[in-house]
Amino acid sequence: MRTNKLTSILISVILVLLAALVAVSLILFGQASKKAKLATEKNQTLQTELSALRTRVTELETENETLKSDLSTAESALTEAEDTIVEQELEKEQAEQAVQDSVEAPTSIDVTAVEAGTVCTLEQVNFDNLSSHFVSSEIQVGDAVYNRIYGKSYVDNPDIPLSDLRYLKLLHYNFNHEVQVGELIVNVKIAEDVCTIFQTLFEHEYEIEKMYLIDEYWTGEGNSSDTASVDANNTSGFCYRTVTGGGGLSNHAYGKAIDINPQQNPYVSYSTGSPVWYHANAPDYIARDTGYAHVITHDDLCFQLFTQFGFEWGGDWSNPKDYQHFEKK
Repeated sequence: MRTNKLTSILISVILVLLAALVAVSLILFGQASKKAKLATEKNQTLQTELSALRTRVTELETENETLKSDLSTAESALTEAEDTIVEQELEKEQAEQAVQDSVEAPTSIDVTAVEAGTVCTLEQVNFDNLSSHFVSSEIQVGDAVYNRIYGKSYVDNPDIPLSDLRYLKLLHYNFNHEVQVGELIVNVKIAEDVCTIFQTLFEHEYEIEKMYLIDEYWTGEGNSSDTASVDANNTSGFCYRTVTGGGGLSNHAYGKAIDINPQQNPYVSYSTGSPVWYHANAPDYIARDTGYAHVITHDDLCFQLFTQFGFEWGGDWSNPKDYQHFEKK
């Protein structure tokens, strides 16, 4: 009986202990569950925050790429703007230089577009292409040159067709040492040589007072017109006329003779044994050793050039002496 009572007490104690143990376990489990729940909630919060951060990072990376693209575009636009400014500055400098050049360097003179006798400046001479100022051209029926000479220095004739003549425009220095436009008509066979000779004379600044077609001094017929031209000290070429003092055609009638500065280089006859001249402006130049300017002698560049190209000089004739005259037969 006593034993059963002890057993019953012991079982009761065990049950109480088990109940206490269960209660403690339940308390501990509840606390653990609460902590787990809190941890889960915190983890979820952290996961949400992490996801938000990742989203923000992605947004920032996108914004960064956009900024990079915008920066690149801006840099390209800036570079283009700088290039445009440089180009505009260059164009401005070139325009200013062109204006300055146009002021400082007048346009090269076109001898074919101005009248004989026109005086120009050295700045208007294209020394890099000097031959452009020494031009030979055909004479056509009805053109301006033809209308000037037809019925005067040129007439219908059986000796020299119009097609055998060339009209030359060229530069020379006048007696004031100014650059002046001159004109000549010569035979086509000597036109190129004459242009070369007068270009070389120009390069050496050789002075010729004036150079007009003889038609500018026309009196009504060839020989008296030649006299008027000589009296004006005009250098000339073609004129369909007879030889001075004779009945045959002059080489001028074929365009194969040129008279240079005729006052300083007169026509002189020695038929009587003494010099006879035909122009009032000639006396000071009968003697050829005076050293006067523009007197043609064997030492003169004009003589040297014309004879170099096969021309004969009238100053070498025995009688008459035609010091102005160069011809090529």
